[in-house]
Amino acid sequence: MKKLHLLVITAFLMLSGMGLRAQSFDGGLIAGAVTSQINGDGYAGFHQLGFTTGVFARIPTEGPVSWQLEVKYSLFGAHSSVDEENFGLTPMNIRLHYVEIPLMFRYDLSAFNISGRPLDFITLEIGLSNDFLARGLQSADYEDNFDNSSWLFYSLTGNLGIQFDLNEHLGINIRSMNSITPCRLHPEAPVFSWFHYYNIALQAGVVYTIHHH
Repeated sequence: MKKLHLLVITAFLMLSGMGLRAQSFDGGLIAGAVTSQINGDGYAGFHQLGFTTGVFARIPTEGPVSWQLEVKYSLFGAHSSVDEENFGLTPMNIRLHYVEIPLMFRYDLSAFNISGRPLDFITLEIGLSNDFLARGLQSADYEDNFDNSSWLFYSLTGNLGIQFDLNEHLGINIRSMNSITPCRLHPEAPVFSWFHYYNIALQAGVVYTIHHH
C-alpha cells in the first residue's frame, strides 16, 4: 500500500506540474459507471458492474489536439450470469479495485461539420493507462478465496474513447479499456503468451471541466 500511496502522490504532483507549466490548461473531474469482464476466466459477458471517479489535467496544443493526464479509482472484475450458473458453472464474483493513471491523446472534430455546424463538441481519444491494483475480492461458489499473490499489482491498459461536450463545462465520455499486459498469469500458460487473464471494461461517465487561461 505504501507503493500505491507514493504512486498516487506522484501522479497528483504530475497533474499540478502540468498546470503550473502550461499557460493555458483545463482541469476537472470524472465520475461514471463501469461494466467489465475478465478475458480468460471461462465466463462471458460484461456482468460486473463498477464505478470510476477521478481528476484530470488537459493541455491543448496547436489546432484540435490536446493531451490529458488522469488519476482515477475504478472497480473492474467479473461476475457469473444466471444463465451460466444454471448451465452448471460455479457462481463467481471478482472485484478488482485499481488506481488508474491514463495519458490520453485527444483530437476534436472541429475541422469537420454537418450542414455548416462544426463538430467541435466531439472529441476522439486514444491512450495508455498504468493500472495499479489497490485491493481485490474474489468468491467462488459464494466462498471468499482471494489470493493477492495470484493477481498482478501492475497492468498496462489500452484506452479508446469518445467525448460529447454538452456545454462549456459538462460532457459525456464513453471509453473502452482492454488490458495489454495480463492482470493475472495463468499457471499452465507459457510466460510469453496471450493465454493469461486480461481486464476488459466499458466506461460511461460525466466529465466536468474547469477552464484556466
